[in-house]
Amino acid sequence: MKQINISRDKGMVTFSPANIDVTETVFFSNLDADSDPAKATHWPWLTAADRPFTDNQLGPYPSLNSSQCPVPLPPPGQTAVTYGCKFHPLERGIINVFPQLAAAKQTTLKSATRGAAIPTQPLVTGGMSPYTITGMQFQITDGQGKVIRSGRDSIGPGLVWTADQKHNQGVTVSGTPTLSGTYTFTFVVTDGMNANLQQVQYSMTVT
Repeated sequence: MKQINISRDKGMVTFSPANIDVTETVFFSNLDADSDPAKATHWPWLTAADRPFTDNQLGPYPSLNSSQCPVPLPPPGQTAVTYGCKFHPLERGIINVFPQLAAAKQTTLKSATRGAAIPTQPLVTGGMSPYTITGMQFQITDGQGKVIRSGRDSIGPGLVWTADQKHNQGVTVSGTPTLSGTYTFTFVVTDGMNANLQQVQYSMTVT
């Protein structure tokens, strides 16, 4: 849940922007202490003909916070929901809505051949750039399950992870595996909204 502050500076009312994923909600906190109650009372609203974000208007500061409110999905192909104030048609706010940070649907990667480049494959989807990767661990086992190599700070010899740091497209893996066996690896990813994903194990068979 994210807090959106309503404030006033030199006569201009500002709704602080919010970045959330589709599972989250928001609430509004009115910090507008204008002496004129008509100016300092706000009601976040989608359109005059639509429903409000909140089921209560916010009086001048110090008023109670709004109720917790779900945010509608942005229009197709967009990431932002733009809303206004029911009482003040020139006031606008923006909430950026992103898919939830999650492991890719397939955590078993396509089989590969030692010394041959693998196709780029998704590891993590959703969330907001930038992404930070920590806690990397890997091991490689032979056909009898014996560990032939393991390590930290890597996802395996020849494999490379890439995080999209600008366009919110998650984390992918590519590279050229240099050992035969079953690669398994894990890591922790934190996105730009401080969402955290960990303890997901990926695997790939290399012949």
